[in-house]
Amino acid sequence: MATWQDVCELSERLPDARLGEAHEGSTAWYAGRHQFARLRWDEDDRELVQVWTGDLDLGPALAARRDVFPVVHTFQYRVTCWGYVDRIEQRELAELLLDSYGIRGGPRRRQNVDVEQFLSGR
Repeated sequence: MATWQDVCELSERLPDARLGEAHEGSTAWYAGRHQFARLRWDEDDRELVQVWTGDLDLGPALAARRDVFPVVHTFQYRVTCWGYVDRIEQRELAELLLDSYGIRGGPRRRQNVDVEQFLSGR
């Protein structure tokens, strides 16, 4: 299972990704001026990662996994979901971050990523 440190280690491998703060002070990773990964907490202080996707069917796809992804908000053009970091496998975390990076940072940034290398951890 993953940790917030894993989020950071994966995110820092993405071109032009930078660590910053969200408006309320939580840690967030940015692609350009947009967050693509943000640290959140639940009412019991468990860490969640917030990511974004263009998969508008993600809500129904994750319906059976609310124990891992308790928050899924679908908007007109994108979806944001929050996942318990300690319940997400490394590969799935890498896939979520890469997708979010592409959605929030734009296709030009995304095309600069060697996907196989990123997902394999090399």
